[in-house]
Amino acid sequence: MVTIKDVAARAGVSPATVSRVLNGVPTVDMEIAARVRQAASELDYHPNEAGRNLRMRIDSTFGPEFAVRSREHLAAKRKIAERAALLVSSNDTIGLDSGSTVSMMCPYLPSGVLIYTNSLAVLQPAARRGIAVNLAPGRYVPEMAAVFGSDTDAYFRERRLQRYFLSSAKVDVRRGLYNFNPLTTTVKLAAMERADMSILLVHHEKFCDAGLDAYAPLTRVDLLITDYIPAPYRDVVLASGVPVIEVQPQAGDGA
Repeated sequence: MVTIKDVAARAGVSPATVSRVLNGVPTVDMEIAARVRQAASELDYHPNEAGRNLRMRIDSTFGPEFAVRSREHLAAKRKIAERAALLVSSNDTIGLDSGSTVSMMCPYLPSGVLIYTNSLAVLQPAARRGIAVNLAPGRYVPEMAAVFGSDTDAYFRERRLQRYFLSSAKVDVRRGLYNFNPLTTTVKLAAMERADMSILLVHHEKFCDAGLDAYAPLTRVDLLITDYIPAPYRDVVLASGVPVIEVQPQAGDGA
């Protein structure tokens, strides 16, 4: 049986790089990625999807579980969340979506803020700090630690938000924002409609150029906060005209 180590040896890279390329992580140099794919094809390598899904706790409907996502890229997410919280004043009314990076804003928010959210991962830490937080109604989805559905969408359409902070499963730099399930996108769209400012929080591995079926163009957000934009996607993102804050500006991973 051909293993990931065999592909790595053929391509002249590390097994970790092979894993990133084959899992669609967009921070690998394009030439290296092409070499990895060619090696995998020549060796007829097929990843064990069942095993990968088990490790990632991926539900085919909603994508990786919140508990898994909340453990990944912690340092970058915290820096992004801390920077985002600086945009919030004590008397603001804000919306926080169900993303793991967004939930990490809670320790940094001023105490006088009013929060509307569909995320239990926001509700609990915010309430423990004594912050006023309102949870939208809807169907609870354990994999996402949040509620969704028509009632959730309607709830946000009735709110006026000064700022709405959201995440996205992927940011296709040409097509826009992508999530695994439409159920998780309609609430974002509803909140963006009612927000004076929509702010996207994503770390560098969310960027891609894969022709995904986006639910909204990147230009639908008013500000993008990230750790950094990988080099292959930087020019396209900046050309969109969306203001960008990079909390850790640097080049993308090349190996």
